[in-house]
Amino acid sequence: MSTPAPILVRKREVVVSKSHEGGCVDCTFASRGSLRISTSLGAHVRPGDEIQFSLPDGDSRLTPELLIRQTAKECLYQTSIGYVSRPKTNRLQQAFASAAVSDGRLGLTCLHFPCATIKSYFYSGNRGHGSASQASLYDLLRARPNASPKELRLAWKLRELELLSIGAPSVHRAALARALTILSVPELRACYDASLNDPKSPVLFPFAGFGLILVSGTPIDDRFFVRQILTFIPERRSRQFKLPLRKLDYCADKAVYRDSRVKLEVTLDPLLLPLGFEPSWNRWKHLLETSLDVHAEFVKTGKYLRQGNQWKLVTWETALASRIEINLPDNLEEAVNTAKRTYRRFGQYSSWIEEMRQRIERDPMEKRTLERLGATEGIPDDFDVALINWKPDYDRYYYEQLLKGSRRLFLFRNEYLFETATSIVVETPQAGHATYLFSATGDLEAFLRVYTQTTKEAIRHNQDNCAERLGYLRRVVHGGDRQKWLAEIGKFLGEPVDCSLVPDDE
Repeated sequence: MSTPAPILVRKREVVVSKSHEGGCVDCTFASRGSLRISTSLGAHVRPGDEIQFSLPDGDSRLTPELLIRQTAKECLYQTSIGYVSRPKTNRLQQAFASAAVSDGRLGLTCLHFPCATIKSYFYSGNRGHGSASQASLYDLLRARPNASPKELRLAWKLRELELLSIGAPSVHRAALARALTILSVPELRACYDASLNDPKSPVLFPFAGFGLILVSGTPIDDRFFVRQILTFIPERRSRQFKLPLRKLDYCADKAVYRDSRVKLEVTLDPLLLPLGFEPSWNRWKHLLETSLDVHAEFVKTGKYLRQGNQWKLVTWETALASRIEINLPDNLEEAVNTAKRTYRRFGQYSSWIEEMRQRIERDPMEKRTLERLGATEGIPDDFDVALINWKPDYDRYYYEQLLKGSRRLFLFRNEYLFETATSIVVETPQAGHATYLFSATGDLEAFLRVYTQTTKEAIRHNQDNCAERLGYLRRVVHGGDRQKWLAEIGKFLGEPVDCSLVPDDE
């Protein structure tokens, strides 16, 4: 039996007094009821103000949405907002943006922001001060207007150390972090630079909104016209994960990681990632076999994309530039040099490699056979011939786990076939694929003849009885849980598995 939805009770109360309690502010009403609000909001509330809010019947917890009438025209409004539109121009040639109210229950559906209010809150060097005393974001960092991402981060680190050494208030360090955040995002930096040249130039709401906002202004019908942004707390969360170097896109002044599966984006400047990278790394990055430890704070962002005849909001999370920490592995330089050397060898022996690729496209070849053929061509012993059919997005974890217990390894097309004591395993070490398990056989050549003439789909549906002839057991999807995958594989390989040794998913 489903639980009925709570009945929302809208209330309108007049504040007669307020008191601080446990880091919050308790507002007492004329009706002798009370409501607990945050300290930042309580600083703006005065006796005589009228507060309108809604709560589930009998629930005294604070709802994020509050409308506080201070005078006939001036109001405070706290609410959660979703996507904030890109700037538009009204008939008076004034730039503005609008934001949808998330889960509004007080009759307001939209916030209307003049771009000047967005600029004053997010793009001002000294928030809350008059324009005459405004320092630019570059002035805060003591950086040049044409500073590179690396130079911006270095300037931020030096200024933060200075502020810490003199015991400056935390608000000054927050302003410094905000300056780095704005200037580290090319689109926001372009807006800011344009506004320095033309104060009337429109600016974007950083990261397109998504958070809890407190504004002052005037409600008219179902819209709230914002005069000033008082506070904004974006939706954010901390994440800690391993970032494989092969999954970065390398540019001249930054390296960018985008994960379409969990919708994450991280941008690393050359100071965070001191490897001397350049765009040419993208040619051989799939050969990099090491990862970074990343700890960062992410904020939600998004944009509308046209899909067919409709516009769809696509959201993801992006790391704040001032909240990224990187731990570099000890063998990083060695891993980079190894990848470079392997790539040069691929070029040096490209004719032989291409010939072998064509052969394994037709017939499986054992790794030891490839090594013998390579030796006759003068290919060094430390060259791993298993990389001949390796793809940029392959994951060595699956390959290495299966290699441990294998007797023989065969390369075939884009796959690896492992012969173990108890089974034959076919692996494509790539996200979205699965490991295929077959019974051990005394006639491997016969198995390979049948396997090369069929497909995975045919095996799953036992077309022409191929699954039975091959001794097909099952497949184990890689998924997102490596412990589960390793445990399932261990059952068929007949080997004990210690899942506590499985590293975090990359």
